[in-house]
Amino acid sequence: MKYELNKGDFVTIGNDTGVIVFLTGEKDTPAEHVGIWFGETNEKGNPKYRTVPIDY
Repeated sequence: MKYELNKGDFVTIGNDTGVIVFLTGEKDTPAEHVGIWFGETNEKGNPKYRTVPIDY
C-alpha cells in the first residue's frame, strides 16, 4: 500500500497524536519509516522524535 505522507502532517498512532518531522532517508530515518515528534523534549529542551514504520 502506498502512502502520501509529508513533513508537517499530523498522524495518530494508537492514542498518540504526532507530527511527521522526517521522511525515509532523512536524518538517519530507516527505509519505510518516518520520524514523528510526539511533543517530547530532552533535558536540553530539544525535540525528541521516534522513527515509526510507515505501515503504522
